[in-house]
Amino acid sequence: MEAFKDLGFKLEETEGMGYSFNYEGLNLLYMYNENDEEFLNIALPGIVDVEEDRMLQICALLEKINSTLKYVKAYIFGNGVWLFYERELFSEEDLMTVISRMILHLEAGLAFVRKAMAEIEETMAGNSSSDDDGSEEIVAEEIVDDDDNE
Repeated sequence: MEAFKDLGFKLEETEGMGYSFNYEGLNLLYMYNENDEEFLNIALPGIVDVEEDRMLQICALLEKINSTLKYVKAYIFGNGVWLFYERELFSEEDLMTVISRMILHLEAGLAFVRKAMAEIEETMAGNSSSDDDGSEEIVAEEIVDDDDNE
């Protein structure tokens, strides 16, 4: 926790979750594990709301994040999608550098998420409208084919 303070972050205890802090408008969470002090976990909570009618998009987003990004992984936690950067710490590491890099990766991950979600929504909207158009064209072709055969 000392490295966070040395970087200028003000940690506030969040009941049962760890310590929250802000970085350039982002609310991050340092999730301390008493049972494994050599493990560092920083999360960016609730970046996308999980709604039942958007589950297909959310699943596509999770798959895209987890298969594309290195280090940063996404999970559904409660009613939202969270980004996590989890890492084992080694004895001779500069914690200030490690923490800074983790935060920058999470910030870049959020930018990736915003772009990916827009692409997924655009693709799914395009697929649903093209499916409607395609089925109408097939019906029209079948009617034309029947007239030609008579």
